[in-house]
Amino acid sequence: MRYRAVAERIAGEILKTKRPGERLPGIRELARTERISMLTARNVYKHLADKGLVISRQGSGTFVAHGLSESITDMAAIRPPDELLLWAASHLRVTLEGLEAYDPPRGHAPLLEQSAAWLRKLGVDGQPIITSGSQQALFLVGLALLKQGDAVAVEDPGYRGAARIFESLGATVIPVPYLSSLEDLERIRPLRIRLFYTMPQGHIPTGRSMPDPVRNALLDMAAEQDFLIVEDDPLSEVLGMVPLKSADRHERVVYIKSFSNILGPGLRLGLAVVPEALSGSILHLKEINDLSISGILQRCLCSMLSSSELKAHVLRLRMELRARQAHLAKATPWKTEGVCLWLRVPGPSRIHQENLLSLGLKVTPGDIYGPQWSEYLRLSILTPGRTAFEHAVQAVRDYLAGHTGHRLTEF
Repeated sequence: MRYRAVAERIAGEILKTKRPGERLPGIRELARTERISMLTARNVYKHLADKGLVISRQGSGTFVAHGLSESITDMAAIRPPDELLLWAASHLRVTLEGLEAYDPPRGHAPLLEQSAAWLRKLGVDGQPIITSGSQQALFLVGLALLKQGDAVAVEDPGYRGAARIFESLGATVIPVPYLSSLEDLERIRPLRIRLFYTMPQGHIPTGRSMPDPVRNALLDMAAEQDFLIVEDDPLSEVLGMVPLKSADRHERVVYIKSFSNILGPGLRLGLAVVPEALSGSILHLKEINDLSISGILQRCLCSMLSSSELKAHVLRLRMELRARQAHLAKATPWKTEGVCLWLRVPGPSRIHQENLLSLGLKVTPGDIYGPQWSEYLRLSILTPGRTAFEHAVQAVRDYLAGHTGHRLTEF
């Protein structure tokens, strides 16, 4: 619809250049400048108001909502820029069907069909299970597989939520470095593990990806030593990479995909593809755990997956990420294969976090991954708008230039 196209372009301008409280053109002026009817102009502002981007005051006009602030550039969150998420609004709707009944434990049937098709494009075959994000999938896998004292290897630094889940189930968690070489992989061999949790592509927080020889050797080792690999894959579509699961010929990989980093953390849905021998026990435990995930959210995701807009959204994200990675390579000594920069800084990162916040930059201190990483900062390069990102990168570089000893970490 014409009004929606105009509204989404104006929304991007609001998020990039407008200040909270700033007055926007009146209905008549908007209609004239955009060459649209008065009715269409009213629908444009109604659409923006429904999204919370503008507020209209009777007799005064239309203004940028005060909930929006560009005073702080968010380089802590890992999600798409706001302007690249606006398309999803039309798919976030309540339907009676989603309210009328519980869906099966595996998930809403049309969503399962769309999810399986989406995964096949990534090279992942198998019938998915719909979960409440990756967190629930990790818990169910751990609950189904682990016994008291079982050894689980977890990347360090890496997602602390995974380690906490496995520890809560009585497992012995063994931190291991990110597998960047065959020598790193050999450190796992004598551990006699039951599970290995990894983020093979676009690792958070280091931004690294596992080289192909290491990926192949890891799959072979899992088959030889009879352990399972839990692959956490939030970003392969955006990175343009193939999941480890696509090369799994021995049913050694439990594949987990969250949509939080693609569609925003508020959509608490994910997918799990598990070896056939595990499927029955996982579904049984899931039924006990939650009976059924929100039918409304499942139908919203199904609508997104079945539309051409999601494919276009992922392509835009991929192009945006590549542009930002290229900007980093040109403007700074830093680089990343993912959506994060992982920087070593002199002294406690909490001090640098506070100093950068005073400059209008929100970053993540490394000690959220454990006290041993207290001299590191994590910076998300995808979340801010493009202009804000470029300004933020320069500001961080200027700030760190006054503190000798900072560098991009090499593991």
